Amino acid sequence: MVTLVGHEGNLTDLLWNLIRLDYDAIDAYDAAIERLEDTRAQEALASFRKDHERHISDLTPHLRDMRGDVPTGSGPKSLLTQGKVKFANIGGDSAILTAMATNEVETESAYRTASARTDIDDRLRAKLEKAMADEARHKQWMKERA
Repeated sequence: MVTLVGHEGNLTDLLWNLIRLDYDAIDAYDAAIERLEDTRAQEALASFRKDHERHISDLTPHLRDMRGDVPTGSGPKSLLTQGKVKFANIGGDSAILTAMATNEVETESAYRTASARTDIDDRLRAKLEKAMADEARHKQWMKERA
């Protein structure tokens, strides 16, 4: 499934949706960590989960300055991101990591599209590019490990 996050018409909607996407990712990480048997994979995913928490912390002040309210949890997409992991549990650790890698493809794409926008300042762009690099690193690790 291809995400539309990053293609919003205005910056407030973009930041809202990126934050929600990171909350969705955290929910998927929780589901994956709970199901993985390999403790090294669990530790790596716990570290990647912290990156998503940092993305939320980095973006929240920007959105709060523009809009006032910010997301405080995941959205409906969380059911899909978690569902992929729960279904993959049937195939073991490799299938779980493959499912998580597909989730990372979407978040990396969203951050890539967002960081290319012309209506963001350099400070925000740097945070978006860092998040994009995190997603690429997560995805690569999962693909190599699966």
